Amino acid sequence: MQLTKLTFLTTFTFTMLVFIACGSEETISDETASILLSDRDFTPDSFVTAGWKKSKQYDTATVPESSEIWYGFFNQKDIEIRFYETHEAAVEFGVPAATSSIEGAVKRSKGGKLLDFSGGSFTGYADYLVAGNAVLLCEFDRTRCDQLVANLE
Repeated sequence: MQLTKLTFLTTFTFTMLVFIACGSEETISDETASILLSDRDFTPDSFVTAGWKKSKQYDTATVPESSEIWYGFFNQKDIEIRFYETHEAAVEFGVPAATSSIEGAVKRSKGGKLLDFSGGSFTGYADYLVAGNAVLLCEFDRTRCDQLVANLE
């Protein structure tokens, strides 16, 4: 009886370690999954052709190294797109700026959850995606950004 418990505990512990190891590897792949089409350059019109509705251009002064910033929407969700001269600049400068914007939105929210105010008074970006030389800020989750980028291909 004692040997059976020991065998069970050993097997259980080994299985849990395998699950933990696989889980941390998944986190790494999720991070790299947010960078797509690194060999392509896009313009606002590239995204318009893919179905994004361009609405308003923002000043680039608050987003270092960006060349253009546009607000718009796709499938009823807000998507802000920040353009950079190169893919490398989008990753180096755009990712930290996107992360900062997301952290700011969470700080303005209640209990760490983004709020949905109608009328455009609050836009909560909860995730981002890098596509070539563009960084897309995605409302609430990456679903619509992934769909928009898929339309580019």
